[in-house]
Amino acid sequence: MSSATKPSYETVDFKALAQQDEAFNTIWQQHSGRLDFQDPDTTKTLTKALLKVDFSLQLEVPDDRLCPPVPNRWNYVCWIHTLLDSTNPSYSSHYDPERQVIGLDIGTGASAIYTMLCLKSRPAWTMCATDVDKKSFESAARNLTINNLITRAKLLQTIDSQPLIPLQYLGVDKLDFTICNPPFFADEMDMRQSLSGEGKSVRPNAVCTGSENEMVCRGGDLGFVTRIVDESLTLRERVTWYTSMFGKMSSAKAIIGLLKEKSVTNWAVGSIDVGGGTKRWIVAWSFADYRPPNSIARIEKFANEYLPFPTEYRFSLPANTDTNAAKHTIDRQARRLHIRWNWDSQSATGVGEAAENVWSRAYRRKHERRMRELAATDARDAEMHTILEDMEVALAFRIAVAENTREVIIEWLRGSDQVLWESFCGMVHRSFKKS
Repeated sequence: MSSATKPSYETVDFKALAQQDEAFNTIWQQHSGRLDFQDPDTTKTLTKALLKVDFSLQLEVPDDRLCPPVPNRWNYVCWIHTLLDSTNPSYSSHYDPERQVIGLDIGTGASAIYTMLCLKSRPAWTMCATDVDKKSFESAARNLTINNLITRAKLLQTIDSQPLIPLQYLGVDKLDFTICNPPFFADEMDMRQSLSGEGKSVRPNAVCTGSENEMVCRGGDLGFVTRIVDESLTLRERVTWYTSMFGKMSSAKAIIGLLKEKSVTNWAVGSIDVGGGTKRWIVAWSFADYRPPNSIARIEKFANEYLPFPTEYRFSLPANTDTNAAKHTIDRQARRLHIRWNWDSQSATGVGEAAENVWSRAYRRKHERRMRELAATDARDAEMHTILEDMEVALAFRIAVAENTREVIIEWLRGSDQVLWESFCGMVHRSFKKS
């Protein structure tokens, strides 16, 4: 299996890994299959083995710099994959191997692990990577070099006074996403207490070899990502998706509260949990209007006030309506509207784009008046063609008929007008209530 198709980690099969990596097998045998995650050599050997076996990557990290756990890093990258795959101009939810994407790894660290995983899994991607620490920066450059990835990366050693998203210094005008594992702790005491398990019911399951520079910043993860939010309010659509990981749910919620306060209406919330008692959260936000699906933007067991507005609406077909009739109704109804519409009868799925509420009575009256004015001319068809060709998209949607569950599923693909989206869903649903 290539890294481009490798799924997220749910667990790690240590026994199988030991059979594929000699160095890890030595530790596995020494500990009789019971790994000591408080031992730095064990965690480093495990990280190197996973990168080698699952991604064909080599890793060199100084002993006094963070050696990152692979599963949660890869799962974050997989989440980014899904986020980008589901929000694109073609409205396809599938991976496009030819799509050119450029990302920024903010604080890449000595391992450059996010940059390497992104580049290794998506051959058409390029990455920018920054770090303020000279030793970490040099180590990151070395890791990219030994893995033959340096030519697809732009590295920049930054200083504290520079922006966290330094487009000007990178020589980049626009980014598709940022990825960030911020320092989690507000000060050295906070770090020591957390890593020792003080005040926690469960001691951290793995040792942390990170330096203070990697683990500590003013305000912890909340303070660091607040800086990214502040920069995003200026950069806006120059970055399509701003994202960051969080070590505390409270920090993730605080950032979402800040986004809402700043009138940001398009965001997504994810979580990472690969066992071992360590859970992480991801928040992404965008000033563009492409809407990710509920499956990636709305996680379970998270207060509804912190989740974005649902992007899926589904309803069951009436008992007297078979699925073939439902498909015909949807296609016929869409073709009567002044929208761009493409129906695939084989998959029973249609994608449409509308410039405004073209299903309202007010629009129909206005359109009928205009058509009467043009009745004596040959301009009617030409005008409608021009309207559809040149229209600005206010709402994009996908409608599917699920035969196995006898449901109609409507997905919000693009748009910033929540009222328009709800109105469209209501219109489609009412057409079946009448049948």
